Amino acid sequence: MQSTFSRILNFLGFSNWKPQEDNKPKEFDPQTLGPKEVYIEWDSIVRAEVKDYNKRFSRTFIIIAVVIALLLLAMKEFWLILVVGSLIFFLISLNRLPEHAVHIEVSSHGIKYGDNMYYWQDLKHFFFKQVGTGEILIVDTYRYLPGRLFFSFAQSDKDRIKEALDKHITFLSTEPVTFLDKLFDSVKNKFNI
Repeated sequence: MQSTFSRILNFLGFSNWKPQEDNKPKEFDPQTLGPKEVYIEWDSIVRAEVKDYNKRFSRTFIIIAVVIALLLLAMKEFWLILVVGSLIFFLISLNRLPEHAVHIEVSSHGIKYGDNMYYWQDLKHFFFKQVGTGEILIVDTYRYLPGRLFFSFAQSDKDRIKEALDKHITFLSTEPVTFLDKLFDSVKNKFNI
């Protein structure tokens, strides 16, 4: 019988269940993989998502920011002003990054993203997610960093990509959502970020 505390944690997306990693070899040597067979490869466009805001929203945001900055200045919270200013600078810089193409290759060894190789032993499952007007491929890893790999692709290649990945890792028809994901989405929708 499950305790009340356990049921509450499971409802929130937290649980004491640990994934079985017995099928994942502890010692792995890429030299033992043998010849590589390339299933599919494509070039993915990498760019930051840029939202255009109307002038009224921008003007209101700037006025609120100036008032808050003046209040923080009056309270002599210089470090907080520096942190907020750095965050704003980072976000503006991220939106100004030029788009570039990255070569992606799915093979019998794993997924190669640019110069980084992710072997099948390091990957858990994959799914597709609708983002804006397009769809992206998301692959979860066993490691905490990066944790998730995101790939853009041409819609015409979706079936071939699914078939290639399905040979080695599990396909999920829906995205696994935790409590933190739900919380982030609700906050994001409230502020229309």
